[in-house]
Amino acid sequence: MATKPPVTLQEDWATTLQPWVDRVSAQLDVECVDLDVDRVHLMTGVVAEGVQRSMAPISAFLVGAAVARGASLEEACAAVEEATGATLQAPGVG
Repeated sequence: MATKPPVTLQEDWATTLQPWVDRVSAQLDVECVDLDVDRVHLMTGVVAEGVQRSMAPISAFLVGAAVARGASLEEACAAVEEATGATLQAPGVG
C-alpha cells in the first residue's frame, strides 16, 4: 500500500484544506486549539486499517473529547493506536 504524503504537504493544503480547517475552527469557536492535522490523520489511518474505515471519524471524535478533558493530542492519539493494536492482537480478532 502506497503511503500518502502528510496532509500539510499535499498540493491543496494551503489553498483548500487549511482554509477549510480555519473556517470550521472559527465556526466551532476552537481557533485556539493546537491542532496537528498530520498526527490526527496518522491516527485515523491506523484505525481505518486496523479496525474499520468507518471507525476513523469516531476515533477522531473520541480523541477530541479526551483533549477537551485535558489530555494532550499526542497522549490521546497514542492511546487510540495502542487500543487499536490490542484489538488486532485479541484472540479471535482478525
